[in-house]
Amino acid sequence: MQAFLHNAGDRPATLLRKLLLVDDEPDGAEFAAVLLRSHGMTVSVAHSAPEALQLLQRENDIDTVLTDIMMPGMTGLQLAEAIRAMYPTIKIVLMSGYVLPELLRNRQRDYLFVEKPYKMDTLLKALCS
Repeated sequence: MQAFLHNAGDRPATLLRKLLLVDDEPDGAEFAAVLLRSHGMTVSVAHSAPEALQLLQRENDIDTVLTDIMMPGMTGLQLAEAIRAMYPTIKIVLMSGYVLPELLRNRQRDYLFVEKPYKMDTLLKALCS
């Protein structure tokens, strides 16, 4: 199994074992997965929040979830809340190119956020901070 080690400036490096990428746009998800794999990450891909939850049940080595916010059915924010309740040690990074302000109001938890389209350096810093 590959591991990704990233040192962002003065912060200590973080070791990622496995990333779960969740995006309802298959082409975008697969492209992002290829890019992340090219940086040494082990990546699983889910195309919906329910699929992501199923993967988390089967694959117990996932330590980080990168999820799009705007997805049909269960949003990325709802997915993040479900993951936090069931798997409190998993790191969650949200991404979106379009977010409705009312989705971000009255959140009990703060999550790392990366705006789409993202620069790979920005994404790597968020994933490894």
